Amino acid sequence: MLDAELELRDLDARQWTNWWRLLLPPRVLDLPRWALVVVEDRAPIKVIVDRVAIPIPHDPPPIDEPDAWARSLGVATVIAIERRAVAALSAEIEGALRADMDLVEQGLVALRALKRRAGHGVWTEPPLLELLPAPSYDALQRTFDLLVPDDAALVAYVIDDDRARIHASIIAVKRDGDITTAATHRAIADLVPDATFARDWEKQQKRVSAAVEERFAKPAIALFLERATLRRIITGPTDQLARELNAKRVVIDPAPAWLLGLLGGAAVAAMAGRAASALAAMLPQGARDRASALRRAAGTAIKESGPFAQLGFDPIELWACLRGFYSES
Repeated sequence: MLDAELELRDLDARQWTNWWRLLLPPRVLDLPRWALVVVEDRAPIKVIVDRVAIPIPHDPPPIDEPDAWARSLGVATVIAIERRAVAALSAEIEGALRADMDLVEQGLVALRALKRRAGHGVWTEPPLLELLPAPSYDALQRTFDLLVPDDAALVAYVIDDDRARIHASIIAVKRDGDITTAATHRAIADLVPDATFARDWEKQQKRVSAAVEERFAKPAIALFLERATLRRIITGPTDQLARELNAKRVVIDPAPAWLLGLLGGAAVAAMAGRAASALAAMLPQGARDRASALRRAAGTAIKESGPFAQLGFDPIELWACLRGFYSES
């Protein structure tokens, strides 16, 4: 998925930083500190906060309650690990790595090893090890190849709310199954000036796509929206993206058929879910059970036949589990 000789060019440091801030949950930005707790026989023997060792609390929380540790230490992220697990994890990961693996495959090897010890030697806050799936690399690669053709570009732009300039951008090129090149708008700024585009981005987005095709490759997917719109999509209901598309506050052009179908299906599912919730109180228990079973069957059918079938999990369902971390509270 990532070429061993990935070319990074024309990177804008401000936009790169903005991507980081857009994708991180608010609480991590508000409280960017982290802690590592080393444990022996479920008792803390060392506590490190932001790379600095601190005294072990006199009345420490239970080690299997990392959220309590986060509150007591005033940090956003906690990793607690049994001392014996460190060597075992290192040996397992190093033994599974190969020189020809790309960074994504290496990351999946490490994630699978950590997940096997989640709650049994490794505890985290947020509990991402329990939530994040670890598909096989082959399944991930096959899905990527199915969704994104070779010799094509992936484009995403977020514009400042006052339309003064581009907040963040990414242009990535896929060739022979891998992302081979990544850049920001700086690579085409001589063809489409930043301020000119931002001021009237709904009408100027076709100029960006044409410039990307001239410099890199024809876009397969190109996404454009403003910062506030992205925040509403991240924190709003599951059909918020469909709403923003209908209101033309999001432009996806070009958009492949699988993406249009997925967006339409998500909107219908969200509307059906709200309707089902509203009607549930009026139905007898037997009817509720039958409706619930039907809904589960429909979800299973979508998962097994949709564009993500090879992954073994539904990314939309995963996002529904992760959305809580992005709430402003």
